Amino acid sequence: MKGQTALEYLITYGWAILVILVVLAVLWYYGVFNPAKWSGESVSEGSAFKVVDKQLSSAGTFRLVLGDKTGTSTSISNVNVSGDVNGQIDLSAAPVVIPAGGQMSGNAAVAGGVITVTGITPTPSAGSFYKFTVTTTYQATGGLAGQKDVASYNIKAV
Repeated sequence: MKGQTALEYLITYGWAILVILVVLAVLWYYGVFNPAKWSGESVSEGSAFKVVDKQLSSAGTFRLVLGDKTGTSTSISNVNVSGDVNGQIDLSAAPVVIPAGGQMSGNAAVAGGVITVTGITPTPSAGSFYKFTVTTTYQATGGLAGQKDVASYNIKAV
């Protein structure tokens, strides 16, 4: 009789543990344990630029407005997005100039002072969070060409 009681005890707890594991697997599948989903948007700026505004669109675009943190005028020649989403815009033909202490203004390549990286892949889903880095290639006035500034983003697509 003691053996039967012990076996029933173990089987009961075995089923309970199995049910708990299935529930945890379902919660994990739906992203409940993903901290990015609960932490909200965040940006870790690089040393050369401050992020004035940003937007990741479900239309496959990433819009970015930058300000200067170097204290000198800088010209941006390339913006590369990599991580959960990827894309790039080459501005070398018409570099975006940011005045010392100011923020971007428009030119032939950047309407209204907003860098728009089109063709973002994979296309973001509205309401989902995406984590990626943006590498900005720039040259400060009197400085070397090809300097890079890296910023990390965790933002929600709209």
